Amino acid sequence: MSARRIFGAEFIGTAILMMGGPGSTVLAGQGIGGALGIALAFGLTLLFLVYAIGPVSGCHVNPAVSIAMWAAKKIETAMLLPYLLAQFLGAAFGGLVIYAIAKGQKGFSATNNFAANGYKRHSPGGFDLSSAILVEILFTAILVFVVLSTTRKTFPRAASGLAIGLTLTLIHLVTIPVDNTSVNPARSFGSAIFSGTEALKQLWVFIVFPIVGAFVGLLAWLAVDDARLEDTRLDAKSSEAVRNLVD
Repeated sequence: MSARRIFGAEFIGTAILMMGGPGSTVLAGQGIGGALGIALAFGLTLLFLVYAIGPVSGCHVNPAVSIAMWAAKKIETAMLLPYLLAQFLGAAFGGLVIYAIAKGQKGFSATNNFAANGYKRHSPGGFDLSSAILVEILFTAILVFVVLSTTRKTFPRAASGLAIGLTLTLIHLVTIPVDNTSVNPARSFGSAIFSGTEALKQLWVFIVFPIVGAFVGLLAWLAVDDARLEDTRLDAKSSEAVRNLVD
């Protein structure tokens, strides 16, 4: 698949994810189903995107997923940058579309009202930094584990959208109160750039720790899949250490 088509699919897909996920929070707020409605908006958006752009790019729409796929040698190194650029630019564009719509509402302010991720006083439930870190590592790992599991030859391709979309729905149901749920650095970026200084100051957490979680998810997948550690881009020492733990 050409880099141009992959870039286009990931840009469009990530923009739509922003409009469907954070867009539901900004425009509908807690008025339509509360946290359940927002979780379903994220999950359903990803579900149909898997079928819409999955055959083109694999429907990563998430830098953590792309990095995990790269580490698992499921995409080439030369393709990683187009994936990441498309995702961050697509998230910014999707956020801009939502902002353009939302500012038409009287009294709207994007500060603290644009689905930004955060901790302490920016956490919906008042959770601290350590809680946000744990959430982003562990729940990104779950998402990556499920995504990688759908690449198994024995996994029915027709079910991949359901598996991944429902996983993202569950993740949001559990973690929205903690940090407004990221598990996706691009999604966090697309909200933070419209949310003011405080959201930007905390953005690093939602870039760094989902990526850490991506590698945790990769290791979890290797623990149950028939793929070998040596088939990944993990270095030899890391591979040996994890293999010893698994064995």
